Amino acid sequence: MMDKTLYDEMCGAFFPVFKKLSATDVYSITLGGSHGKGISDLNSDFDFRIYYEKPVENDMKVLVFDEVKTLCAEWKEKGVKVDGIFPRAYADVDEQLDLWMSGKGKPVPYTWTVWGYHILTDIYHQQILEDTHGKAAEWKERLAVYPAALKESLIKHHGSSLEYWKNDYHYKNKVDRKDVVFLNSVTNRLIHDMIQVVYALNEFYYPGDGMNLEYTQRFKLKPGNFEERITAILQSYEYAEQYNNIIGLINDTLLLVKNNTI
Repeated sequence: MMDKTLYDEMCGAFFPVFKKLSATDVYSITLGGSHGKGISDLNSDFDFRIYYEKPVENDMKVLVFDEVKTLCAEWKEKGVKVDGIFPRAYADVDEQLDLWMSGKGKPVPYTWTVWGYHILTDIYHQQILEDTHGKAAEWKERLAVYPAALKESLIKHHGSSLEYWKNDYHYKNKVDRKDVVFLNSVTNRLIHDMIQVVYALNEFYYPGDGMNLEYTQRFKLKPGNFEERITAILQSYEYAEQYNNIIGLINDTLLLVKNNTI
């Protein structure tokens, strides 16, 4: 846990610079990432976001980013890792929330993610630090109830993938051939599909790339020994055994869907 005096000093250094990205006094500053979710550790950095009604001109934005970069370097020397700033317009976030809550949202494939950026968990878990017109609080209130359309969409999309791969003869052939690249790739894809289904069944916003199994430990709806089985699968290099364990977990996940959806 970071010392509060040091934390306040950090915010006092960064926030005046962050605010320069907003062309008006209508803005919100929040803390996301593992700190926002309350699961940070000694390796966690600080992921700040700023939302605004209207951005400054691009020339000014470049200058602000340079200031932020300089501050990040200075605070790194103090042992504090700040991962820059993630700026967005209110209207853009509203548009994305509408899509996701209607079941039509898609993860954004930023280079710094494995499975894409999922806006719902970022908005839902972030800590609001400054919110001049209550917009960030409005978003969190909107997400207080998990959307039924989102649940249906995620289960359909990822469940269909699981249904396909459990019967795919190409997959079994790759196991017999010990096709290392294919098998590692499809294993990670199928684990991701199962995790997405379990999160949707439990009506909990998928947390993104990190700490997936931290949250599932508290879920009521999941296959038996879910975390242990996933960990064993990912750590196995006996591909025939890994395949059988994956198919078994897929079947248990799909049965869970059948028993808990209409």
